[in-house]
Amino acid sequence: HILSIDDVYGGTGRLFRRCMAQMGVESSFIDMSTDPSSITNHLKSTTRLVWIETPTNPLLKLADIEHISTIVHKYNSKIMVLVDNTFATPYYQRPLELGVDLVLHSLTKYMNGHSDVLMGCLMMNDEALYKQLSFLQYAIGAVPSPFDCYLVNRGLKTLAVRMKQHMSSALRIAKYLEQHQYVERVIYPALESHPQHD
Repeated sequence: HILSIDDVYGGTGRLFRRCMAQMGVESSFIDMSTDPSSITNHLKSTTRLVWIETPTNPLLKLADIEHISTIVHKYNSKIMVLVDNTFATPYYQRPLELGVDLVLHSLTKYMNGHSDVLMGCLMMNDEALYKQLSFLQYAIGAVPSPFDCYLVNRGLKTLAVRMKQHMSSALRIAKYLEQHQYVERVIYPALESHPQHD
């Protein structure tokens, strides 16, 4: 069983609802952004993975990574907690430091920065898990080309400056749109009107 945040990236939702279901893996989707403590009501004896995406795509919901990870591991230390950190990147958020087991990034987006490569990565602190996943990666041939790695490395060199500019520009645009007479609502966590704004 996989327990996932409800507002998950479309490709991930399809993977869980269609591909994993065909292999007999059940998936449940819940809102983890409002009451993280209620997550235990949705964990099952068969739960093996809790999938968090924060901020989510497309609604930018935020989840308390550390709180959820603590609750899940207290409930059953064998359940893995994974964070899809694609939108935040390590520049803004470091989930491994908040107690999760795995962090996933679509390197195609912010990390690469040029939309000219299709790649992802998994990060973890557990050496045994790393060896298992590394074996699987090589066994199925999911190894990126040297040139694709070069392209991602090129993007990483400018990640910090790009993320600062993204944040600055997005906030200016969001504030402008929030005041626009023809815009009903703007969903952006940095706006004070966002329900999860700090």
